[in-house]
Amino acid sequence: MKAQLLDHALPHHDAYSLVAEDSYLASLLALHSAWKGFWQAWLREYFRGNKLPRQAEQGLLQALHGPETQIPETQRAHWQALQLNYHEILHQLQSDSARTSKDFPCPALVPTIDAALALEQQCFEEIVAYSKNLGEIDMLTGLPNRRRMEQDLIREQALVERKTTSFIAMIDVDHFKSLNDTHGHAAGDAVLRTIAQGLRLALRHYDGLYRYGGEEFLAILPGLSEESALLTAERLCRHVAATPLQTVDGHPLHVTVSIGITPLLPGGAPHERMAMADTALYQAKQGGRNQARFVS
Repeated sequence: MKAQLLDHALPHHDAYSLVAEDSYLASLLALHSAWKGFWQAWLREYFRGNKLPRQAEQGLLQALHGPETQIPETQRAHWQALQLNYHEILHQLQSDSARTSKDFPCPALVPTIDAALALEQQCFEEIVAYSKNLGEIDMLTGLPNRRRMEQDLIREQALVERKTTSFIAMIDVDHFKSLNDTHGHAAGDAVLRTIAQGLRLALRHYDGLYRYGGEEFLAILPGLSEESALLTAERLCRHVAATPLQTVDGHPLHVTVSIGITPLLPGGAPHERMAMADTALYQAKQGGRNQARFVS
C-alpha cells in the first residue's frame, strides 16, 4: 500500500484559505438571492396595502449574518460594508411599511427604491469582482495562477524599462515524479501545497509567487542586485530542504527544489527571459539539484 503524505494545514491567510474563499462566493450568491426575494415580497405586499410580516426578514438576516465566522479576513471589510448598507435599507423599509400606499404616494418611495436597487447592484458587483479574482488563483496551492503571472510580468517589465531591477526565478520540485509514483498523487499534492506555503512565507510580501504548472513555480523578485537575487534563491532552496515532511505512517520525506534565476532586461520580452530562467534551472538540475543557478 502506498503511504500517504500528511496534508499540512495551510496558513490562515486569504490567499490560501480556499475553502473559506469558496464559501465567501457562496455566501455572496445566497445573500444576493435572499435580498431579491425579500425585496420583491416587500414591494408586492406594500402595494397591496399590507405590511410584510417580520418573519419574512429572517431568511435575509440569516444570509446576512449566518456566514460571519466563515468570511476570509481580507473580505471581511467588504462583507461588513454590505451588512451596514442592508441594515440601513431594512430600517428605511420598516419605516415605510408603517405607512400605506394611500397616504405615502409612490414618488415619495423613490429614494428607498433607488437605494434598494443600488444595494442589489453593489452585491452583484462584489460577486463579479470576487469571481474574477478567484479565476486567477490556483485551487491546489492558493497561489496566483499563470494568468495572473503573465499580467504581473508585463507590469514588471514596464517598470524595468524605467531603470528599476527585477529578477524571475523558475522553481522546480526535485524528483517529483518519483515522489508521486512512490507515495501517490495525494501525497504529491500535499507536497506542492506545503512548498507553496513555505516559499510564500520566505519571500517578501511584495515579491510575486505563482503556480506555473505541474511542480513548477515562478517568483518575481523586484529591486535586487544580481548577488542578492542569487542569495535569495539559495535561501529558498535551504528553506524548502529544511521543511519537515512525513507520511501518515511517520516516514520522513526529504523534498528539495532547484531554481534558475535571471534578470528582466530593458528592451527584452518576459517570455524570452523565462526561457533563460529555464536554462538556469536546467543547469541547477544537471549540477546535482537542491541549488540555484544564475544566467544573465
